[in-house]
Amino acid sequence: MRNPLSTALFEDDVTTGLAPGPERCAQRGVKNAARWRFRAASWAAAAVAALGVAVPSAASARAAVLVATPDGRLIAREDPFAPPPRGVAQAPRTLPSLPPPGAPELDARAVAAAAPSGRRARAAAKKEAQRHRRSRTPAGVRAVLSALARARERGHIDSATYRSYRDILARARTMARRLGARGVRGRELAAVLRSVEALALRGRLIPSRLAITFLELRLNERFWRTARIPAARAWIEVAGSELLFAYFPGQGVRFHPLGTFKRANAMHAACVRPAATPCEQERLLALLDEARTVAVRRSRRFRAFEYMFAFGGGRPPWISAMATATALQAYARTAQLTGRDDLVRFARSLLGAFAARPPLGVRTTGPRGGVHYLQYSFAPRLFIFNAFTQAVIGLHDFAQLTADKTARARFDEARGELAAEIPASDLGDWSLYSWRGRASTPSYHELLRELLAAACTRRLGAVFCDYAERYRAYQTEPPRIEPLVAATARSGRPLRIRFRLSKLSVVELRVVRDGRTVLRRLATFARGTRAFSWRPTRPGKYRIELAAKELRTGRALRGRADPVTVQVIAGDDERGDRAALDG
Repeated sequence: MRNPLSTALFEDDVTTGLAPGPERCAQRGVKNAARWRFRAASWAAAAVAALGVAVPSAASARAAVLVATPDGRLIAREDPFAPPPRGVAQAPRTLPSLPPPGAPELDARAVAAAAPSGRRARAAAKKEAQRHRRSRTPAGVRAVLSALARARERGHIDSATYRSYRDILARARTMARRLGARGVRGRELAAVLRSVEALALRGRLIPSRLAITFLELRLNERFWRTARIPAARAWIEVAGSELLFAYFPGQGVRFHPLGTFKRANAMHAACVRPAATPCEQERLLALLDEARTVAVRRSRRFRAFEYMFAFGGGRPPWISAMATATALQAYARTAQLTGRDDLVRFARSLLGAFAARPPLGVRTTGPRGGVHYLQYSFAPRLFIFNAFTQAVIGLHDFAQLTADKTARARFDEARGELAAEIPASDLGDWSLYSWRGRASTPSYHELLRELLAAACTRRLGAVFCDYAERYRAYQTEPPRIEPLVAATARSGRPLRIRFRLSKLSVVELRVVRDGRTVLRRLATFARGTRAFSWRPTRPGKYRIELAAKELRTGRALRGRADPVTVQVIAGDDERGDRAALDG
């Protein structure tokens, strides 16, 4: 099992997930050991075809990454397993150096065997605590050091690991002071430091959380030394590691469980499906073994892969049903592929999250009264359709592959609630992201459609097939616009030019008389029966033209109505004026 702070992980340099891009990526040699520069790669997204129309796929893009090799070269490669980032990322132009830290071993049995004797450890911890009290060290730092001392005293970490963690903390504090609070790099590193201290002050820096906490702290200390600022949510790698990290502005570079296990599932798919991408089974096993070392004993009943940063109003550490279910899929599939039963045994330790209530776990009561699994353990009333669908699918797959009764029970409990919730995601022309929430972005709409199609192929219910087909049609059908205009009108009076619109669109109105456009208007309308208002000033025949360009898919699909003719007759005032002239 790979140690997350091992020499192998940090012996080279940070590899940054760039904006995904074509294979034409920059490659330069090293001018000196401290400053390695490269050009950013551009982004290229693949597409899937349906009904003759290309529709972006949530799983189709590839990410380009740069790997810093031990001999000092930067090699750009396209990683078919990395999920597409949320936006175009500008890579750091300078890669920080990451020398070996001393490689502490975090295996629990080895730690217990190597730990100092109880009497000596207690005496050392007492002396350490007294020294801290006499010092002027900030309370947060003292709390971190006390947590480390307790972990060493109780045999959870050995002396080498204890010293390594103290050194990481000291270097991070020194670097944060050197960078200062005015620049972005200094603020990002300081944010990570504050999160570690806050964790300790709240008594949450438990022994099983030390590995991921100090892995992130060390990565950020090295990364922000010289790195330029990447784009938000850019993928970042460390050479020699398969874990994926992401940059969250104001929070630093953080471990991303969902991205990591999406990568694992992509690696597995390359090994079992005919594809141009070669199977890399050793990388897959390395990823899953490495991930086990950063799993946290969140309660006595289960382990979890935690997010260690504040997000959406939630305090760390928090967990996600979607990420946990994706991990279950990856471990079960790989165990079946390789015969590694220990992977299944570990994955079973994650199932308790689906039985625990938030904020500890992800189980809650959904809007339809059944069991719902949360995307964010800190948000018990936020019901996200795509996340819940993936959570149920992941439990189903794990139960099918392992015959696990607990996973089957958790799946059965939530299946009915999911089937009842999905119809509420339909806006009539697009999908909702969450229950009574905002409309999905094009990428989230496609993700939900793909997940519903996956539920359909697993025969989880006809409702999933129906809505997968419906949501595909929303992506490919142009807007339909039907005029509902009266055949006659009177000059000088307002005329409502009504129409029925099939989806959110920009609608163009043109009124033409004798070949000349007398009125042109543009306005945005939601789906339904809508209207423009126009006051004709002269009698005559007018041609009404309506066209629409939809705003949902990002592909600007267009529709046009057949023109209609309106006969405008003289109004009462105009007839009165003519009668007066005739008299």
